[in-house]
Amino acid sequence: MNLANALRRSPWLMRICLFIAGSALAHTFAPFEQFALLSWLILLYFYWQVKPLSPKQGAIAGWFFGLGYFGFGVNWVYNSIYMFGEAVAPLAVAITALFVLVMTVFPAVTVGLFCRWRDRINWTWHALLFASLWVLLELARGKIMGGFPWILLGYSQTTTPVGALAPFIGVYTIGFLMLLILPFCLDALVAGKARGRLKSMGGLVALLLIGVGVSIPLLSHVAFTQPKETQLSVRLVQANIAQELKFSRERLQSSIEQYTDLSLQGDNKVDLIIWPETAIPTYFRNVDSVLLPFAERLLESGTEVLSGGFYHDGNQTFNSVRQLGGAQALYKKRHLVPFGEYMPFRFLLNGLSAFMEIPMSDLGAGTGPNLPMKIHGETIGMSICYEDVFGEEMRDLVPASTVLVNVSNDAWFGEKIAPFQHQQKAQMRARELGRPLIRVTNTGVSSVIDYKGVIHETIKHGVSGYVDAVVTPRTGTTLYARTGNWPIFILGMLVLLLVFFVSRKNDGRKHLDSNQPIANP
Repeated sequence: MNLANALRRSPWLMRICLFIAGSALAHTFAPFEQFALLSWLILLYFYWQVKPLSPKQGAIAGWFFGLGYFGFGVNWVYNSIYMFGEAVAPLAVAITALFVLVMTVFPAVTVGLFCRWRDRINWTWHALLFASLWVLLELARGKIMGGFPWILLGYSQTTTPVGALAPFIGVYTIGFLMLLILPFCLDALVAGKARGRLKSMGGLVALLLIGVGVSIPLLSHVAFTQPKETQLSVRLVQANIAQELKFSRERLQSSIEQYTDLSLQGDNKVDLIIWPETAIPTYFRNVDSVLLPFAERLLESGTEVLSGGFYHDGNQTFNSVRQLGGAQALYKKRHLVPFGEYMPFRFLLNGLSAFMEIPMSDLGAGTGPNLPMKIHGETIGMSICYEDVFGEEMRDLVPASTVLVNVSNDAWFGEKIAPFQHQQKAQMRARELGRPLIRVTNTGVSSVIDYKGVIHETIKHGVSGYVDAVVTPRTGTTLYARTGNWPIFILGMLVLLLVFFVSRKNDGRKHLDSNQPIANP
């Protein structure tokens, strides 16, 4: 522990190290999945460093860790505001910095509260308290102001063997286990040595690690969902239209021609063709005269076409997906993006509209039952853009849906990190819900993901093209789809309640001890 003590004697050196650790953790998510297992060691280092600190020191340490974590993990927000919100650069920098600073509050509060309550309980509770605080604040981050459940710890394990737990417990509980297992082992070994019980504590640690190592491979063979005998052939169309040109009226005709040409290429006959979010960058009614004949011709040969576009109903406009022919079934996006699709606190922030402009940024939200679309006898569960980031809401699509489809326009977020992070979240949804998931994007990456989160077909980022794939629909319901995040929320709250009562009990004992008369020597 000499190194730890040396770092703590130099607070700024420790904070710099924690900032680097947070930055490294951000690089264990997509597109850097090869470093996913390092996230366990980074979190162990984080816990080891902050555990002995005072509440104030802990909050500052958590803030520096969060600054690296979110500063590198979600800095793509700048791209959205500057390039496509057309904000002046200083304003884009300021909004991005403010956003990152808001995110850093969560790890700062986590560590500050942990350090405040740590000494009131036995060491066996420490790791459990730390993990509970973190996951509860992750859950809160997924709800406040519409929610931003991006780079949750569990996503780093999407493609690792630990990801096999997803259909059982979901992404939040995977993150909880990451913060519980190794920190508890560390506590057990240190406490055991201090009390002369290293051997017994070492046995406990070994038993825990072996149990986890054996159970995960076994659980990976448990299938909650079953394949249907039928199959669905699909074509994903990615036109790769630059975002700055996408909403240009002059570009509308050539955009539609590009999508229709890609849809008709090749000799393969498919059941379903899917275009991405806002592939039609105007109201459906404005292009029906062109697209309805196209869609009806394809429908005569047994091919349906789904496309993203805008639907106008009364005084509201909706970001939607519609069947271009046939029944023209419509899905209206339900979970809107703050600042991108609606302006929160409009009465306070209206002045910003003079400095930035995002097309179609005052949309309505779909309501009512989330009914799947019927395509060739299969029920298709739809989501648009980052709706698939919210596992709790995606649960509403099963068990009715046998296939999940997400259309997105990740061009808003740049090309280096966010599109791959988004795909990683789609992989986790496929694992949690036990369904194949097809995601089609404007500029990439578009992919066909099976129920175990494995990518089978893909269109790379930044290219125009299409890919054909055969998808096997599935029925049944995973354990996570039944329970959602309630088990981990209840567990976290119970831990906090128990810590509260234990600390109150310990405080009472200390008070009684302080009132005992001092014996005569």
